[in-house]
Amino acid sequence: MTTWRAATWNLDHRRRNQRRTSPWELIRRAQADVCALQEVQGHEIGIIRNELPGVSLFSQELYEPANLRWMGCGLLFPDGTEIIEADVFPELPKPQRGLWARAQLPEQGEVTIASWHSPNAAGDGRETKMAAYRAMSAWLAAAPRPLVLGADLNTWQDPIELEQADPANEYYEEQEFLGAEPRHGLLDAYRTVLERQGRIEGLRESAPPLAVSHVLKGGAGHRMDRILVSAELVPIEGEYWYDEAIEAGSDHALHWVELEGPR
Repeated sequence: MTTWRAATWNLDHRRRNQRRTSPWELIRRAQADVCALQEVQGHEIGIIRNELPGVSLFSQELYEPANLRWMGCGLLFPDGTEIIEADVFPELPKPQRGLWARAQLPEQGEVTIASWHSPNAAGDGRETKMAAYRAMSAWLAAAPRPLVLGADLNTWQDPIELEQADPANEYYEEQEFLGAEPRHGLLDAYRTVLERQGRIEGLRESAPPLAVSHVLKGGAGHRMDRILVSAELVPIEGEYWYDEAIEAGSDHALHWVELEGPR
């Protein structure tokens, strides 16, 4: 069975002047076959392509109103990848904050890969965030499989036991996206790794999150960054590199998972 690696990372454009190590070297170290990036500024696109040669796509180049100062998303693929089709998500409140591609990978065959940066309710408002979750749920549910989403979900939700969504909850769309029966039908890859390895049982006596990918100013850690995969793909290993990502100038962990399949 073929194994390959997917990664996701929010580069955090605000901290680029605090880089003590190279973010591009950290991405190379992850040895990902595909990598989803968030908070990419347009002026760094050329740098990324120079540092990480291969096939790459960026939302600023696909969304006509975008400019180089806007935060966008990127997708990185190995040499030999054929991009069959690609676009931003026009249904999103901020279309440049999402990017997808149907790609023929050199060894894995056809795969749909997406990168998404959810709005923050504190800054963009609850309604904007819920509208984005609705749009992404609908798109993911209909997207061709196999499918991998790398995303900064801007969520604080990460319970040990997955919960049923409550339609009366004002954050229902987010709750449903992350809950026990999501409309998109995808698996949380890292949670699946913990379950397969029997490691999630050891977390039941401690408070969530299952891992830390972002720490708020008050010191609370959350697993905001996740990789979701369709059932044709089996997650067999995964990690969050938080300390290394801070050294490389981000406030989000680089997250990678090893996948088996498609089966």
